[in-house]
Parts: sequence; C-alpha cells; structure tokens
Amino acid sequence: MTDAPTDPGSDAVDDHPPEAVDVLVIGGGPAGLSAATWVGRYQRSTLLVDAGCQRNLAAQRVHGMLGTGPTTPAEFYADVDEGLREYPTVRRLGGVVTDLVRKSDDRFVARIAPGATTDGGDENPVTVTARRIILATGVRDRLPDLAGIDDHYGVDVHHCPACDGLTAAGRRIIVLGVGAHVPAYASELLDWASEVVIVTESDSDPAFDDDQRAACAEHDIEVIDGVARELVGDPDQLEGVRLADGRVIAGSKVFFSYAHHPTNELATSLGCELDDEGGLTVNAMQLTSVDGVYAAGDIVTGLQLVPIAVGTGAAAGVACATSLRGHATAECVPDPAPPTRNFTRPDN
Repeated sequence: MTDAPTDPGSDAVDDHPPEAVDVLVIGGGPAGLSAATWVGRYQRSTLLVDAGCQRNLAAQRVHGMLGTGPTTPAEFYADVDEGLREYPTVRRLGGVVTDLVRKSDDRFVARIAPGATTDGGDENPVTVTARRIILATGVRDRLPDLAGIDDHYGVDVHHCPACDGLTAAGRRIIVLGVGAHVPAYASELLDWASEVVIVTESDSDPAFDDDQRAACAEHDIEVIDGVARELVGDPDQLEGVRLADGRVIAGSKVFFSYAHHPTNELATSLGCELDDEGGLTVNAMQLTSVDGVYAAGDIVTGLQLVPIAVGTGAAAGVACATSLRGHATAECVPDPAPPTRNFTRPDN
C-alpha cells in the first residue's frame, strides 16, 4: 500500500512529557502538526499527542500542496517533523488522550495513555495540565467489507474524489456506498471518469428513490443493486468487483462513501457545540464554543483536504498563541512571555 510508518515522526516522540504546558495539541495529522508549528513560533510550551493513526497513511501520494510535487505520506510527515524540531518549546508524545476535563477558564487536565493506539489500553497514564487545547482529532472512515481491501486501499480504492479523482481520469469507476447521498457523490466523479457505475450494497437500497435513479440515468450513471464482496485483480491492476451473487462488475478504480464519524468524544466531554454532521462549530479563528478550546482539520465540517487542514491548523495555532499574551509561559523558554496589549487611546 505505502511505505508510510504507522507512527509518523516516532523518533521525535518524548517519553517524559511535562506536567504543565501552555498548549496541548491533540492529533498528529496535518492540522495538528501545523498548529503545533505555529504555537512553537510564538515560543509557547506545547505538547503534541499523536496516536499515529493519520487518515491519509494508506494513500500513495499527498497531492495539491503548493511548492511540492506529489509526495508519499511518509515523506510528507518526515519533512514536517524535521521542521517541527526547530522549535524547542514543542514536544511530542505518542499516545491517546483518554480523558479531558476543564477545571477553569485557563486550566484543562488531560489523562494520556502513552504509546497506545486508538484501541489501546490505559495501563500507565500520565496527567498533563494545559491552558489551551487544540483539537485536531479528525474523523474515522467506515471502510468497505471487501476481500482484498487492505492491499488495494490507497492504490486503486479511494474515499475522496477531490484527492484522488485525477488518478482515475478516463477510467471506469465503481462507486460503493449506502444512503441518499451516494448518487451526488458518484456524480462528482464524472469530472474525471469515462464511466461511473454505482453498486448499491443491497438488493434494493431504499435510499435510492425513483427520482435519484432517473437522475443517474440522465447522466449515464448505471445503478446495480447488489452486495460487493471481493476486489478482483492485483493492486494497481484492478479488474473489478465481485458481487455476492457471483457477478463481476468491471472497473479499474473504486471509490466508496459509507460514513465517516468525527472523532468528537473529547470535544463533547468539554461541552463543545457540534453541527448536524457531528463536526465542531468554530469561529473565524478556529475557536470552539468553549473558551480556550480550538479545533482544526477534518474534525471541523468542510472540505477534507491536506492543504485545508494545514491552513486551519495554522489559524488555530496563531489564535491560540496570541490568546496567551500576558500570561507567563508554563515552562522556561529563551524569552519571557510578551506583555499584555491593553493600550488605551490618548485623550484628545
């Protein structure tokens, strides 16, 4: 699939986290790394907790980043990690935040299971206090229940049209999914594909009403009722999808859309407001409805692209750092905290 590590930047992980920091960044994907980078530029003590479960690890390439050509996730994270090392106030910890409590306006307490994955235990937890929180916990995708998915995912099976649609240009694409949104999702792929066929994943998906099927027909999108069971062909040489009844639906690319679930458990425990899709609601500076808690990346509803995650992470990092002006740093850094900016206009 990819030579990406299971724990990007693991050689930079700190085994002995500080007891208190200015900012706790939860999530080591593009948004969290961007946020930590910008907090580091403001010389604020920062701990980034990374579970090593970045959503794009299965991808062959990261696309659309200005100034770079397509790069593997391993190369992308290695480059970002090298840049993060320039900021001595930023430390990293491999692990999972299992509990997060707000004690006051400027005090949050996190319980962290070091070294654990999202399914790991909490045998040797550590406790870290922070003045500010940046949530960059992303989303969890529901993958197709297909034989061969582990070898094909990220190669010729994808979930994001914007990210990987261009790799399917001129090809016949099979779309798998359940729900009323699938026809619209499939239609996006017409920007690139020569043909698009939907496999409904049921004998008769009730979410596909007659109007939707008629709309698909108008756009020459074939709809096949059936349950996909197996990918046919080798990775990067996909021939199609075998259904439960034995039929093989021809295609050289598969895109799927079942569901992706925002990883919002920590946010809800703090009382952060969610939108109808379960994403966090934020203002222009990525501040959630809870003072002191910022959010960035896929956990905020919108386009889910690496460049956008990097941008929202930068906004969250800068806003979070500047909100701490006038507060002494939680750890000793080369320069003191900046003064408050409570200047008043002179009387005329």
